[in-house]
Formats: sequence, C-alpha cells, structure tokens
Amino acid sequence: MESFWGTTNLKVAAAATAFGATLRQLDPVTRIVKADTGQRQVTFWFSSSGPDGDEARAEMERTWGEMKSDKESAIRFVRAALENRETLLGLVKRAEPILSIQRGGQTLLVPEKARPELKRALLNKL
Repeated sequence: MESFWGTTNLKVAAAATAFGATLRQLDPVTRIVKADTGQRQVTFWFSSSGPDGDEARAEMERTWGEMKSDKESAIRFVRAALENRETLLGLVKRAEPILSIQRGGQTLLVPEKARPELKRALLNKL
C-alpha cells in the first residue's frame, strides 16, 4: 500500500515539489468547504516514496532555528524567497491605490479614495 502526506501550507508544497516530491496521482489537491462557516481549506497530497521531497517538507515545517540543512542550502533560499513573497504581497494589499489622471500633458496622482470635491479641485489646477 502506498503512503501519502499532505500539507495545507502552499510554501511547504511549493518547496517540496521543487526538491523532488511528487504529487499523488489520484486527487493531488483537495478543496474542503465547511458547510456551517464557508471556510475553505486546500490540501496538497504527496507520495511518500521520495526522500528529497520528504526532507524538504520536514525542513520547511521547522522553525528557522531548528532547520538542519547547511546555511547555504538551496532549501533555505527557497524558503526565504517564498516568505519574502508573502511579505511583499502583504505590502501590495495594504498599499493605497493611486489614480493617475492625465490632462493636457500633465499628470495628477490622487488617492483613489479621495473625496470627489478634492479630486475636482485638483483637476481644476491642471
């Protein structure tokens, strides 16, 4: 009988895949929706047949201080890149959208949520 392991952590799944873990053939991803709350959970399922993917999974699930790999190991760079991506996405989500309005060769940058009267007043200055 073949054994499997699963993770709901996209970073762990991405790193394990990059290091040779193979998604199981049947239903490699499951999406569960809780009927009472509507909360969704995605699980990635891998075959436990390869040591590289299993070690990548274990390493990604450890804290930085508990990692067993060499300081220059590729898994550390993969993990750092994935965590940096999360940080950058968070910054993008928090950044206030700015409208760029061009009139007569000039450009006005104004917050998208600015009051309409402020937008009109600024546009009149162009």
